[in-house]
Amino acid sequence: MTARLAAGLPGPHHLPPGLLGALAPVLTLLLALDAYCIISLARATSVRYLPKFVWAIVILLVSAPTGALLYLFFGVDRRHASAPAKQGTRPTAPTPRRTATETPRAGTAAAPAGGRIIVTASGLTRDYGGIGLFEVDLAVPRGSVYGLVGLNGAGKTTLLSILSGMRRPDRGSVTVAAERLQIAVCPDVPDFDGWLTAHEVVDLARALVAPSAGAQAVRAAISTVGLAGSADRRVGGFSRGMIQRLALACALVGDPELLILDEPTSALDPAGRAELLDLVAGMRGRRTVIFSSHILADVQRVADQVGILRDGRLLYQGRTQDLIGTYLTPSWLVRIAGQTEQVAAAMEAAAWASRVEPAGTDAIRVDAVSFEAGERGIPAVIAGCGARQVACEPVAADLESAFLALTGAVGARA
Repeated sequence: MTARLAAGLPGPHHLPPGLLGALAPVLTLLLALDAYCIISLARATSVRYLPKFVWAIVILLVSAPTGALLYLFFGVDRRHASAPAKQGTRPTAPTPRRTATETPRAGTAAAPAGGRIIVTASGLTRDYGGIGLFEVDLAVPRGSVYGLVGLNGAGKTTLLSILSGMRRPDRGSVTVAAERLQIAVCPDVPDFDGWLTAHEVVDLARALVAPSAGAQAVRAAISTVGLAGSADRRVGGFSRGMIQRLALACALVGDPELLILDEPTSALDPAGRAELLDLVAGMRGRRTVIFSSHILADVQRVADQVGILRDGRLLYQGRTQDLIGTYLTPSWLVRIAGQTEQVAAAMEAAAWASRVEPAGTDAIRVDAVSFEAGERGIPAVIAGCGARQVACEPVAADLESAFLALTGAVGARA
């Protein structure tokens, strides 16, 4: 070492003259890059792969510029980046929602009319790489039974998970006008410790959400879902349908104000489905129920409000009957005991009838301008002709037909 210094050679801790000055711009650039990444991280509403505090550690502690570049390439969530508002401008007012009485356009959601709203969602988006939820607006009236329908993969479970707080949206907001302990959730695949009895499972749920309810609430919940005879059995031997009932008992034991059910009838036999649907229908007015199903007949049977999801977007929201009336031509097959031609001529002359044609020797196919007009006009015409009505059946006036008509119309325009 002494020889090197004596010879005028640079030592290991001495930089060549002018090197520090040459590196100064590079060091400044690296510091600026780190500062930019930290500011970007602080302002970001969401990041990818890692929590924000972990990305901060990566940027500051991993050797520059590696940490900053890792954040820029992998951490920045560019899908949800939005341009900042210009200074001095005011934000654009949101577009008012449509009511259920208005005819919704494809791709829009109509907010249900009437009643106070217990669940409101605005612009909910959860993107799993092209699938998930996209800009979903929701309005659920208090005391209603709200059926959420859609094909597998439409986003039903994701939406219910966000409403219940088990998942967070990438953007958008949810407002629930109920206390946390007054919200109960039944997942689509419930699971319990097999060594517990049904009574112990429900009692544990009661202790968590309604400790003052007492043992009577446990017995009542178990009896309500039809498991009174199996209360002392260990749940490890339960069928999937019994597990589904047990999950509902756990949800009901706290007497919730809002009940969220994900595919509640999927594991039940026809008799069990009918019992559960009757139970849900009986809750209308006493509590709000939001349930998802791909069985459209179940939704039509109990739901007074319906939301239709397709590919993560809410195509329709409003009264079930309004959906049928909007997307289906009101039509009936009327059977008459004699005087068929006279009744057909009278109906054809009525202002409410849009089409009348024979459907056999004693039957008439009648299309009306609306369901209400047909329901009022058909009996009046038959009575006015003095004819005897044998039967009057709506033609394809069900939720499944309306669902196919709505999704088909939207798909054709996509």
